[in-house]
Amino acid sequence: ARPYMAELAFVGDGAKSYQVWLGGSPVLTRTAYPFISKMDTDKLEETMEPILAMFIQQRQEFEAFGDFCHRLGADAIQAYADSYTPGSVKA
Repeated sequence: ARPYMAELAFVGDGAKSYQVWLGGSPVLTRTAYPFISKMDTDKLEETMEPILAMFIQQRQEFEAFGDFCHRLGADAIQAYADSYTPGSVKA
């Protein structure tokens, strides 16, 4: 059950395929939610870049990644990812 407590978790579900879970609490008081049910390993960077870019742009001061994902929710993160241009956000 530990992966489901993580702020970000990749759970193997087959050869070269992972589930992506987001939003667990950094102090282990909230479980993550399933964001993607099957992500091919070849799509890792394409999948994660918009999520991390959104975190860079929209996080609150001192907000942990899991808290950020929980606050915004899967629908808002997916909407951002759908409109994201790769490489448009720099840390």
